[in-house]
Amino acid sequence: MKIAELFFGTETDPDQMPINQESADKLLSIHKNTIVYKIDENGNPIAWVVVVPTSINVMNQFLKKEITEKELLDKAVEEKKFDTLYLCAAFVLPEYRRKGYAKELFEEAINGMPNGNNATLYCWLYSEDGKKLVAALSGVIKRPILSRD
Repeated sequence: MKIAELFFGTETDPDQMPINQESADKLLSIHKNTIVYKIDENGNPIAWVVVVPTSINVMNQFLKKEITEKELLDKAVEEKKFDTLYLCAAFVLPEYRRKGYAKELFEEAINGMPNGNNATLYCWLYSEDGKKLVAALSGVIKRPILSRD
């Protein structure tokens, strides 16, 4: 978690969802597939993704920048609606990157959610790698993925 926290800068950005045990517990209270991970042969996590189910209203508020990512999580925990899926984060340890793990894990998380095949998908892109991942994922699942500017 510490490596991912440094990578995303959540420790110094109060608007982002913090990467800590409290957030993980909140996510898992919504659904078991909000956090999906891959482990190496020794049982150590090497990649993980976070997908947050939300209502259409929460999605629209987030995409219009009316709420922060942290507020999105709080609303998602309260509502527990599966109309939309926020593709929140993907993290792969540097030595395991470029092997398709993030795309594979997002597919698994989406397919494991109630209404996953019909839910509107959205994300917040802020890196070139994130843009490439979303383009590749969208092509594989043959669905559009909306994005916050």
